[in-house]
Amino acid sequence: MLGLLPAALVQAREAASATYTLSSPPVASFRWFPSSPRVGERFALVSTSSDLVSPIVGFAWDVADNGPFGPFQPGGPTASAVFSTPADHVVRLRVTAADHQSSIAAATIHMSTPPQGVLQPFPTVRIVGHLVKGGIRLSILKVKAPAQARIKVNCSGRGCPLRAQRATAASRAVRFPAFQRFLRAGVSLTVRVSKDRTIGAFTRFAVRRGKLPVRADSCLDPAGVKPIPCPSG
Repeated sequence: MLGLLPAALVQAREAASATYTLSSPPVASFRWFPSSPRVGERFALVSTSSDLVSPIVGFAWDVADNGPFGPFQPGGPTASAVFSTPADHVVRLRVTAADHQSSIAAATIHMSTPPQGVLQPFPTVRIVGHLVKGGIRLSILKVKAPAQARIKVNCSGRGCPLRAQRATAASRAVRFPAFQRFLRAGVSLTVRVSKDRTIGAFTRFAVRRGKLPVRADSCLDPAGVKPIPCPSG
């Protein structure tokens, strides 16, 4: 039995001196200043991300407010953005550490209260989908607007499932399932939201071949017809 003791001691020493490599993704987070920017006001974005294991070496921001259609743009720990409408806007930050692990943070930026004469709360138009051969496959088209607001979706271009569809906003966001399908390149959607001759919301969404779609958001004139710049207050 005594002859086995040295081997046991060697094994114990090896176990005691074993090293372990910790690995965990970074914690992505950010802040913005001012906290409630005005329409047309450029504001600052500052990363507050951290990683206890590996230094953060990569930053990429998505300020396109297009969800999956808004690609990340490489940058640094700070960035800036400006929004053209008083709706809520989503900003995302992706950070990557030296060990190649990454994480994403997303936050909704609430704009300052719009001036009188602008529809409140200001409508939001959510469009979600993914690129496919020859166009996009739309999975979500929905509009959140004040009750009794009038919503009209127009479609132009070859392959539109409908030329126009109307709805009235209720307590929940209104979906438009007729357009939640494959839309070929060249198709354009316009969304108008109006109520009581106030300044409403206008969104144009254009599908392109082999490229991300183009989205433009602005305000809608009180007559509910033409897009106009949103007042900054």
